Amino acid sequence: MHIILEGGFCFSEAPWLSWGEIKYGLDRGYLTPKGVVEYALKRLSAESTADQYELACLAGDEVDNIRECVIRLAAKDVRDDKASAKAWMFLIFLWVFINRGEYQDPLGVVEELYADFDYPESVASIVRYMPAADPSLEGDDQLLKNWSNLLDSFRRELEGGHS
Repeated sequence: MHIILEGGFCFSEAPWLSWGEIKYGLDRGYLTPKGVVEYALKRLSAESTADQYELACLAGDEVDNIRECVIRLAAKDVRDDKASAKAWMFLIFLWVFINRGEYQDPLGVVEELYADFDYPESVASIVRYMPAADPSLEGDDQLLKNWSNLLDSFRRELEGGHS
């Protein structure tokens, strides 16, 4: 399942994303070039660099220019792919959780994303077919509670790593 997030959503939930993480999301299609420009625009401040201003001023359809700008910004802000993957996993699972009413089977979407992200152990507690750590804590309501707790844990960890 492929979910594309909007730049505004990404900024509101993760204003701490590094340019390396933005590049990772752009390269994997989690964020469109237009979404990157939207994120850059919301992130602008008096401390922003010339490259950030250039990116924020580009039209969303200037794909090559956007990619070049993101590559320049990311080169100054290197993160490993594992950390970048976790940031995007958090954002995608968060988006689905917030919008779970739009899906016929949101826990089925979780299962697809679990596979898409190569079965991360950290997400197993929200997957229906995985055994519960405590058999008395089973069922969809418990999975939704686990999902909410997992998102809170991801947020604390990711925000802490970007301070």
